[in-house]
Amino acid sequence: MAVYWVIFGCFLVEGLFYAVFFKISRLSALLQRVIWFKGAPRGMQLLFTLYALTIALGSGFLGALLGLGGGVIMVPLMVFLLGVPIHIASGASIVAVVATSSAAASVYVRDEVTNMRLGMFLELATTLGALTGASFMAMAAESLLKTVFGLSLIYASTVMWYQLRNNRRSWVNKPNDWLAERLSLDGSYYDEARGEQISYGVTRTLNTFGVSYVAGVVSGLLGIGGGGIKVPAMNVVSSVPMKVAVATSNFMIGVTAAASAMVYIRHGFCDGFLTAPVVLGTLVGSYIGARVTGRLRGMFLKRVFVAVLLLLGLRMIASGVGL
Repeated sequence: MAVYWVIFGCFLVEGLFYAVFFKISRLSALLQRVIWFKGAPRGMQLLFTLYALTIALGSGFLGALLGLGGGVIMVPLMVFLLGVPIHIASGASIVAVVATSSAAASVYVRDEVTNMRLGMFLELATTLGALTGASFMAMAAESLLKTVFGLSLIYASTVMWYQLRNNRRSWVNKPNDWLAERLSLDGSYYDEARGEQISYGVTRTLNTFGVSYVAGVVSGLLGIGGGGIKVPAMNVVSSVPMKVAVATSNFMIGVTAAASAMVYIRHGFCDGFLTAPVVLGTLVGSYIGARVTGRLRGMFLKRVFVAVLLLLGLRMIASGVGL
């Protein structure tokens, strides 16, 4: 029960910030200007830093819990709550995602949940996609980025919702396809929540490889880890258990984000004043989230995943089209 209260608290805190900032729009505008004006009051700079740190902490926790890398939650919150332009928010996010992945992935690898063979294979496509997306990012309009961001989140939540309605378990075990058998991509892990050893195969491997390239493009374009696409692809398309998909996604995200971060830094979209608290918050939050994941059932993770992505996706699309 303690775990449920922790997750509920994260949503409650972020919801309160959301309400307060939209009630006090002038404060939001002032906080936005703090990033670029060195003469802003010290108290306001501290307030901005605390808000950014809190958002990053909650986003890092949920990101590690769901295999999202944190950026998919953090970027919309910084855009809507702090009034940060999406290019700057994405720049801070992509650097923080590297820290998130490193902290969370170490826990999953230690617990032998991560499928490292599958992760390294899919990372070939994801890294190439990340470099492609980051190259187009500087030329894209902010409204277009918001709309694409929202659509990618709704896609991921729709896939997961369909899977929830059609299966009672978080995945259906299937045998390896020819490529997975050739590369030995199947695996097993001990599920603490169920108290049993679970073995699984990997199917439709080439389909997931193609989706991973798209996830890389979205990651580079929007400054996120791409877990919102990779997790449902591994879970639904390739029939990988949810916990393994989350762990493997976290393992992959660091490499994907590092490739994109170099392009963001070169274009000057990584603001140090914003990036520093964001990296610290995501690092701590992701470590806590990774330690909590093993105590939860896959179906519960899916329900949280669907709700978070759907709400943020709708809000980003509305902002992108000017509503």
